[in-house]
Amino acid sequence: PVGRKVVVPEAPKLSRRALAELVLQRPSSGTSTKALKADLALLKKHLGIPCPHFGKKGVVQLAAPSSEAGAPPKFNKYAGWVEWDNAIFLWVNATGGSFDNTFKLDGRQVNWYVGGTNPTDKSPIIKRLLALSDGAAPSAAAQVCLFVRSLATEPYIYCGNCGYLGHDAKKKGFEFTWRLRDFPKLTKAGAFQQLLQSQRPSKATAVRSKAAATAAARWAA
Repeated sequence: PVGRKVVVPEAPKLSRRALAELVLQRPSSGTSTKALKADLALLKKHLGIPCPHFGKKGVVQLAAPSSEAGAPPKFNKYAGWVEWDNAIFLWVNATGGSFDNTFKLDGRQVNWYVGGTNPTDKSPIIKRLLALSDGAAPSAAAQVCLFVRSLATEPYIYCGNCGYLGHDAKKKGFEFTWRLRDFPKLTKAGAFQQLLQSQRPSKATAVRSKAAATAAARWAA
């Protein structure tokens, strides 16, 4: 509703070391995320709003357990995912990325690509994701969490927990299709609606596309 005040939860304070690594883009020096449990309860408070810290490292620092506040966890910043002991974070660019990540059914579904060099169903991350693909409720052992940004220059928005719908190993980058379990709550979030809007063609683009299609039909007649 117009005029509704959005309450942004306070982000955990970072140590000087963690802040320096974030701002100066230094390599993370803490424990690997694979050996840590992400603070999923804290992330729930940030559902549908931009993460207070920028980039992948900022999200990882936000989700890191309080015991790791002094040293940001290590992870592969070049991958399209981050593995934790209890979760897998998926990174998505709504526009301008290496793959065409598209929201469907008004934002209820999204496709995501593993990427990298020749990913197969034998790849460790794919094996772990497929092991969670029974369609049941989120496992206490691991949850798939989605983070999306409109552009690389904008912060990630936490889009909640994902449920597996399918995959296509033949697609370049190995495609997964996910269902957004928190969609009912996300529909009320302005930042999430802006993500969807960023993928909708502008009115001018739609007019040009219609004109081109009409011209092509006349030419073929």
